[in-house]
Amino acid sequence: MQNIFRNLRQNKPLLFGLYGAIGCLIAAILLGEPLLALTKLTPSPPTQKTPQAIVLLIDTSGSMSDGKLTEVKSAATNFVQRRNLNQDQLAVVNFGLEVKTVSPLTRDANTLTNAIASLSENGGTPMAEGIDKAVGELQSTNLRRNILLFTDGVPNSPSIAQLSANSARNQRINFIAVATDGADVNYLAQLTGDPSLVFYANSGQFDQAFRNAEAAIYKQLVESSPTGDYGVVYSSLRIGGWTAFLAMGISLALIMGQNSYMHLPLLTLREGSISTLGSLAAGMVAGGAGQLLFVPLTNIPIPIIVEGIMHWSVASAVLTGIISFTIPKLKKLNLPKAIVAGGISGALGAGAWVITAGILGDLFGRIAGAIVFGICIQVLAGSTFGWVAGIGVLVFGQLLFLPISVLSILELIGRIIGWAILGILVGGGTRFFVPNLQLTKALFGGSVGGVIGAIGFLVTAGVFGDIPGRLSGAAILGFCIGWMIAFAEQEQLNEEPYLLVHWTPTEQTQYLLGTKPFLIGSSREANIPLNASEGFTPITAKIYKEGEKIMMNFDQEYAAQKNMKKTIQELKVGNKRTLGRITIEVKSRTNQKPT
Repeated sequence: MQNIFRNLRQNKPLLFGLYGAIGCLIAAILLGEPLLALTKLTPSPPTQKTPQAIVLLIDTSGSMSDGKLTEVKSAATNFVQRRNLNQDQLAVVNFGLEVKTVSPLTRDANTLTNAIASLSENGGTPMAEGIDKAVGELQSTNLRRNILLFTDGVPNSPSIAQLSANSARNQRINFIAVATDGADVNYLAQLTGDPSLVFYANSGQFDQAFRNAEAAIYKQLVESSPTGDYGVVYSSLRIGGWTAFLAMGISLALIMGQNSYMHLPLLTLREGSISTLGSLAAGMVAGGAGQLLFVPLTNIPIPIIVEGIMHWSVASAVLTGIISFTIPKLKKLNLPKAIVAGGISGALGAGAWVITAGILGDLFGRIAGAIVFGICIQVLAGSTFGWVAGIGVLVFGQLLFLPISVLSILELIGRIIGWAILGILVGGGTRFFVPNLQLTKALFGGSVGGVIGAIGFLVTAGVFGDIPGRLSGAAILGFCIGWMIAFAEQEQLNEEPYLLVHWTPTEQTQYLLGTKPFLIGSSREANIPLNASEGFTPITAKIYKEGEKIMMNFDQEYAAQKNMKKTIQELKVGNKRTLGRITIEVKSRTNQKPT
């Protein structure tokens, strides 16, 4: 165990990532989840009196012959007759030889039944266009919105239809499907986002399937809303409080980790008080801002293809940023350039995919996306990795649409901005306990860690559900913020001389040099502690930069004890000073040589 910890101390970004993850997870378990549980409001009970808008989206492709469309028309007519059209509005859209709004939203039962009776089967299965048309019909209403899809086959372009369905759900439109014959139930479950919202019916069972879908619609009206009955102010305060506790956990963990790393007491009363108040305030600001941004952004409509491309771009940027640390040929790029290059590559690859898929079908779209993405990565990282990236997209490319697609890209942006603000504020706060850390690097590390952690949080929460998802997401968020702040410090160490303290032959600590003096002595205020019993004064020496020079200024009392003639010394790279059991050395990762 000691060897593992000793090895971790040699990799500070990983060590501080673990500190951040542990601190954030503990805060989420002990404080965050109880807060959410205590402030949770009971949703309004479901009621069939809730006004609603429903689009009947009916597959009228050529495969709906042999009496299937006739039975669907009968079941749909019965569905209309069961509705209270004094409150509800219904529309009918079909997709087959053409995609058409047969009846716009109306409360007129005769108009609806005549529209259903006029349907006839012919053509292919342009489901994506049908979903888009249905979504368009629902834009003009303030009622609760639903799409009830009936189909018997696979759409012309499954990828584009998936994007269309995602866009509908992201706009808070409930999506329910009734399937028969050759319809892929698993694929329809991806469209609805929930297998329980897909109902399969054999011939003669269509009316019962519509009744089951009807029951699901009423249930979904209450359970699908992510904010329930919360108002904007209440929701912002609630999420802000939860984020504040997470920020406190990250900050306290990083401070204690840094103090342990510097051989100082884990936490003083002053450090604990300042960090707790500061992190709570930072968390309230970040959580409230993210929640307030979420409300207006989710109401902005954006084209479906653009949304898909943005999903790809975000996912590719994150993947490329992570890979830049592990693939040697990508290490020539710093993190910001790797993220930008990955985002551009993802956007171009996704654009090629969706445009080609819309014209030539899914297979050709997948091939086009793989080729374009592979070429982009080849330019970025070399031929070998470019081929690997292209093959990866060909096999797994659909996953770049799906993990983040459970959220609207604008909702995602709102959430990410909130977490980025948190990372910026936590990163800025680290300058109080990491001496001489440049503000720009601290802010950059915190913001990038917040963005990467936010995406990991949202994906994990979407996969694992409420409490497990939030807890695992909190750990990811804390890890990314701690990791990136320490990584920013390491980047600064790569650029300028630094101080290396040898505590033992196998244990060293690195310190950033700057205008803020490093205090060495037996005082509680010292950055590098010495033992008073060995004759060291409270502040034995100070090390600081004066322009480009590194100066060591010894305490007059200590200098007199040691008969030192010069109390102020200039240190060069490679110089060492021994004080008691420790040795202090000036090091540099550049090409500077000792003189």
